[in-house]
Amino acid sequence: MKKKRSNNSGLSILEALVSTAIVGIGFIAILQMTNFSAQSITNSGERTKANYLTGMIAEDVIGSKNTLFGINSDSEDIQYGQDGSVSLSSGADASDVVKFSEHLNTDGWNAQLNCGGSTNTSNTADAANNTGQENIYDTQNIDAPRNKKQKWDLIFNENRFLKCRSNNETKKVEVFSVCRWPGCTNQSDLVFDEPIFIGRVEMKLNDGKKRKFLYFQSDYKIKTDNGQAPGGQDGGGGMIGQPSG
Repeated sequence: MKKKRSNNSGLSILEALVSTAIVGIGFIAILQMTNFSAQSITNSGERTKANYLTGMIAEDVIGSKNTLFGINSDSEDIQYGQDGSVSLSSGADASDVVKFSEHLNTDGWNAQLNCGGSTNTSNTADAANNTGQENIYDTQNIDAPRNKKQKWDLIFNENRFLKCRSNNETKKVEVFSVCRWPGCTNQSDLVFDEPIFIGRVEMKLNDGKKRKFLYFQSDYKIKTDNGQAPGGQDGGGGMIGQPSG
């Protein structure tokens, strides 16, 4: 009997080339997706750290709102008036002795970013060599406001915890004063204190493409006029100076 010839045949060169091309395209897509996923994870981590650091700055300002810039708040030389004004018992000029929010309202804070530099961490020997100090609390000033600003400088200027990719990125803090009385920078008829301080933390990330803003009330001063509340009324609702009974 004659054996039946098998109809099975091997792959031709053309079929092999097409199969290889299809498999190669699939691998390229997988590699691109892997790279995109890794980049997305990195960007998400940067935004999470930015959220944490933004909240940290706001907490630093609010937590130190009653401290004075440039002088120890516990100094016995400081005298406080009924309106919250500060003077020095030694008779020295106290015009520069202001609370944290008032200082930020005048000077603010803006990070001098080292964009393109490596990100340092505070718990490695390399970080200690690059930054000159291992701990951001190594050097302390006599007042809390300068300590807070120094901490921000060490965190952002040296790319600790948060990367800076280009000069399009910014990290800064501003404080605006708002009141309704003459002489106030930002006037609003809805404000009765003198003044309300509104803090603003701005962070631009990922080459400036991602932005993070946080607004918060950092401090306020109550309007006083010889013990009189706004509108000429006392704390109990009666008019100051009116006879009782």
